[in-house]
Amino acid sequence: SSRHEVKRHERSESASSKHRSDQKHKSHERNRSQSPKSSKHRSTSRERKQSKHKKSKKKKRQSSGSSSSSDSDEEELKLLQRLEAERLRLKEEKKKQKEQLKANETPEEKRARRLREKQEKERKRRERMGWDNEYQCYTNQDNPFGDSALTNTFVWTKKLAKEGVKTVSRDELEALNRQKQLENKIELEKVKQRRLEREAERVAREAEAASAARAREALQFHTWARQEDAFHLHQARLRSQIRIRDGRAKPIDLLAWYVSSEECVDALEMHEPYTYLNGLQSQDLEDLLEDIKVYKELENNANQAYWEDVQTIVLDELSKLRRLAAPDARRDGVHQAVADDVTQVAHQQRMSLCRRYHNI
Repeated sequence: SSRHEVKRHERSESASSKHRSDQKHKSHERNRSQSPKSSKHRSTSRERKQSKHKKSKKKKRQSSGSSSSSDSDEEELKLLQRLEAERLRLKEEKKKQKEQLKANETPEEKRARRLREKQEKERKRRERMGWDNEYQCYTNQDNPFGDSALTNTFVWTKKLAKEGVKTVSRDELEALNRQKQLENKIELEKVKQRRLEREAERVAREAEAASAARAREALQFHTWARQEDAFHLHQARLRSQIRIRDGRAKPIDLLAWYVSSEECVDALEMHEPYTYLNGLQSQDLEDLLEDIKVYKELENNANQAYWEDVQTIVLDELSKLRRLAAPDARRDGVHQAVADDVTQVAHQQRMSLCRRYHNI
């Protein structure tokens, strides 16, 4: 029986707990269904409050801005008023000082002051009329033109009547004069510019003429240099001819006359050029090399190949003599028959070379 009671009690508790859970679930569902409306209402009320707050802030800012701008305008106005008052005060003080100085000045100082004021007024008038600084010092009594009415405005009555402007006022007439003076000044500047251009053209022409003269002089100097070389060559050949005629010819004389004019061929019996080197010593060969260089320069490469070949032969002979004259000279390791053959071949080549130049 006790067990049955416990079971009934448990079933009743479970049923009551289930009933409570169902009630909680239903109440939760009702709350969920009602919550969107309440949240929406709360959000709209919050937005209204925020908009009201913003509007109030904006009004406050506008009121504060308008008040600040009005304050700044008032401050600027007060500052301008103070500045104007200060300017007027300084002007009054300056005027009083000037009046005091005028009251205390002597007649001479008063006369000098009035003269300065008059001169300043006249200077300003001349500037308005278009006078240059170099004419500012001219007066009716002191001017290089001898004009006693220089500072007065000239009125050409007949010309004005002819142009139909005789009835114009004095101010208009001065304006016309200033315009004409300005035009004349512009024309004068143009004339000066043209003069400067002519000066520049003249300088350019002079420079061009000087360069042309230098070119002509350079050409003349070049011609003189060629003539001088030709003169020295002629003198060298003339000296060679005299030495040959007197029987005291040098090797360079014979070598030079070998390739010279035909009268040389008729004047003496010509031999092969290499034969003129026989019996020459080292000093003679060195002098011959220097003479060959001189002839190469004077003839302007006329017989360049001939003199190159002769120079080669002279250098070979000079090297042989130097080898023989050396104290430690040793005998060549070449057989005498081979040396004779080499000498014969060299002799034949020299003969052919000399015949070729002789035919030329």
